Amino acid sequence: MSRDTVDFGIDLGTTNSAIAVLRGVETEVIKNNDGLETTPSAVWLDRRERLYVGKAARERTELDPENTCVEFKLRMGTVGQPKEFAASGRSMSPEELSAEVLKSLRRDVTQRTGEEIRAAVITVPAAFELNACDATRRAAEISGLAYAPLLQEPTAAALAHGFQTSADNVFWLVYDFGGGTFDAAVVHVRDGEFTVVNHRGDNFLGGKLIDWKIVEELLIPAAASQGRFTGLARGNPRWLAAVSKLKMAAEEAKIRLSRDDSAEILVELQDEDGRVFELEYDLARADLERLTEPYIARSVNLCRKALSERSLRPGDVEKVLLVGGPTLSPYLRERLADAADGLGIPLDHTLDPITAVARGAAIFAGTQRLATAAPALAGSAGPAGAFSIELAYQPVGPDREPFIGGRVTSDAVLGLAGYTVEFVNPDARPAWRSGKIALAPDGAFTATLWADTGRANTFTIELADPSGTVRPATPDRLTYTVGVVGTSPPLTHSIGVGLADNKVKWLISRQTPLPTRHRTLLRTTVELKQGQDRGMIRIPVLEGENDRADRNRQVGRIEIMPGQFRRDVPAGSEIDFTIAVDESRLVVARAYIPILDEEFEHVVNLQTERVPDQPGLAREVQAEKRRLDALRMANAEVGDARVDAVLERIADEGVIGDIDALVGAAAADPDAATASRPRLLALRTYLDEGEDALEWPQLVKEARELLVAARELVNAKGNADHKRALASMEAAVQSAIAAHDASLLRQRLDDLRILGMQVLDATGELVMLAFGQLRDLRSEMTDPDEARQLVNAGEQAIARHDFSALRQVNGALASLLRKPPPPADPFSTVRGD
Repeated sequence: MSRDTVDFGIDLGTTNSAIAVLRGVETEVIKNNDGLETTPSAVWLDRRERLYVGKAARERTELDPENTCVEFKLRMGTVGQPKEFAASGRSMSPEELSAEVLKSLRRDVTQRTGEEIRAAVITVPAAFELNACDATRRAAEISGLAYAPLLQEPTAAALAHGFQTSADNVFWLVYDFGGGTFDAAVVHVRDGEFTVVNHRGDNFLGGKLIDWKIVEELLIPAAASQGRFTGLARGNPRWLAAVSKLKMAAEEAKIRLSRDDSAEILVELQDEDGRVFELEYDLARADLERLTEPYIARSVNLCRKALSERSLRPGDVEKVLLVGGPTLSPYLRERLADAADGLGIPLDHTLDPITAVARGAAIFAGTQRLATAAPALAGSAGPAGAFSIELAYQPVGPDREPFIGGRVTSDAVLGLAGYTVEFVNPDARPAWRSGKIALAPDGAFTATLWADTGRANTFTIELADPSGTVRPATPDRLTYTVGVVGTSPPLTHSIGVGLADNKVKWLISRQTPLPTRHRTLLRTTVELKQGQDRGMIRIPVLEGENDRADRNRQVGRIEIMPGQFRRDVPAGSEIDFTIAVDESRLVVARAYIPILDEEFEHVVNLQTERVPDQPGLAREVQAEKRRLDALRMANAEVGDARVDAVLERIADEGVIGDIDALVGAAAADPDAATASRPRLLALRTYLDEGEDALEWPQLVKEARELLVAARELVNAKGNADHKRALASMEAAVQSAIAAHDASLLRQRLDDLRILGMQVLDATGELVMLAFGQLRDLRSEMTDPDEARQLVNAGEQAIARHDFSALRQVNGALASLLRKPPPPADPFSTVRGD
């Protein structure tokens, strides 16, 4: 079958995946060999290297965990610790495993429809970092998809619900609680288009966490009480098979509790004495609700944050769109509907939450033209001498009278004056014709069509020569559907560059429509010698919102090695840096170095995040727990309400329990190691917030004292420019105090200090102070005789009031100071211009 548009959409899920196709205004989920609409995201590789995907692989998780792999989506974008299949000796990365799932879905389409597809839209969580999106793109390539634009899952869900909606000027909240990820997206529907106006999410919040809670808090203790299991735990490789059985049983029981008040769990286990017995456990819905509560609390907090950042209240939102298997839970629905503890917004569960994302992806696929996006997939242009028509139009849109443009070309006809084109919709009632539209001499034309709602409108294209004879042309038809469409997708995390002082230079703000690009100036902080092996220009790419570089996710980096240089690059050399992000959140960066007169163009190396090691994680966790204890003790004395709120949030979301469980399992479970990193980062951010709150009174006092000192200095020694700068800085300091923003206030105080140094520099006092400090450091200089001569020259310059000469002396003295060796693997070697 020849297609003008992609039409196929894939929900590549943590637990299950699905593929759907758009047929007119309806979507169909393609069933697999088992007759099911979803395929487990599971891979099993036997000793003969025969590879199985889906239900067969999922069922082998209990019996053969060393040769099966599930939930690998959570490690997309990380490198290191691939899945080792013991029987065959083969190893596979998360993207290679994901590619096998995509291949399986493609085969399902071929079996059901006879069509071999090479293009499909693939959904990713909106909270996915850039490196995870890049890994998804690689998985698509490995699977044989030549064209696979990425679509954010909340956007797909909104399309599934709103494609043919008549609602206008309303807000919806997409609540997407999947197997391993969570997204909350605020959507505005207006004039036949919807826009994602805000988003918050968590890549490690999903139904699998609930499964593990059941295993760790209920089933493992029950098994240990009935048999001998020394060290029975998720992180113990000895009990991998037993824990895998308990995990699958927990997931199945959780699903049954969506309908029943209790679920019986029966698992056959063998203990360390070789005794085989059947573990019996009745899982009560009340126990499940208790274990689920911290995760629902996290999701509700993210939803509230997404709404409040857009100044929206629950009453401003028409409905919540439920997406993901866990949203079938009655407790979760009751909790969300509750105005006090949840969201208090009406819930819409008209669509199957498990397949809604795949359906929405198919709808979006219907807006992606093959001819413009991937010409190689659109078919041939016709035989020599035939006429070709280049069309510019949107296949789906809100207008009933869509405007299109085009141009007719031919390798056999020089001029097209006198030729006409006509569009015909024979299925309209009555049949509709555009009338003959004259072509310009170069073949260009424009037309306005008329389309029915509620169905796909197929228009035949009739090209006629000056005699009125219809001539064959390619293509000879186009399809247009009236429907609600999405605007440009937003960037869900701010993107910046990490600097050598652990600060961030933010380049692109979250919610910026894609595609986008930004250009900035950076400077190197190290000297690089041509031909040397050591040293590099390293520019870390960060995602997040925190002004401390180490509180954000490092998702990639640009690296330029000395072997790429034609000459030495001194410290302080300028870098003209450009970063561009496309609709699928794939990143390209360019670094032009003027001193080399050379541009280095890179697709950002997004394969830099490694699976963390368990001992290192354990040390980091202990350090953060000490910070938490110190915060509690300090707040016990002052009773700050903001610190109380931070501590309550940490407790409500079960942050410490989550981290302890993940780090404990990290020795044997790479998924747990990967998931522990963002939870640890969240804890650090919470503790930063609490410490800032306690520091606030002292910080405000310091600000007021510094303002007084700055006024006195500027009034006594400053010029008119200094006084204008001080007035602006005073207003900025007061604004930071009013905003109660500790990080911003620290920046404003740094600005005041720089102003003070500028005033002192203008009077010559700063250079004399610097000389005094350098003179006291003579014993730490590499050449004492030269240092002594320079000090004498500096004292003579002071006597002459020759501050220009004194600056030169200071520079020479500074160059004699013993410099500490640079770090072997620096985080960043650039600073802001």
